[in-house]
Amino acid sequence: MKLKDLATVIRSKNASPFVTTLDVFFAQRENYEAVKASGVLTKELLAELYKLPVESVLGIWFVDDCQGIKMSILKHVPSDHPSAGDLYGAQQNAPLLEIEVPS
Repeated sequence: MKLKDLATVIRSKNASPFVTTLDVFFAQRENYEAVKASGVLTKELLAELYKLPVESVLGIWFVDDCQGIKMSILKHVPSDHPSAGDLYGAQQNAPLLEIEVPS
């Protein structure tokens, strides 16, 4: 199944001018646990999806209390750079949608 079929919310936003945070939330506990147990969300995968070096993936955190996953990545350029395509970081969640979650 794809991550977009398991999650209720998949979003992105600025964490600073240099960092984008990606959030994934689940309504069903079993969907959250399945994604967590699958091991599919890795720094290597995020680096590949966002065309970043692995060291630009700052972390992936599973927050059991809210059935959520928070991921932080460094931006290619700061928010105020003339070539920045998304000032607010609000359109950066799309690569996560098609992630295949093994069963």
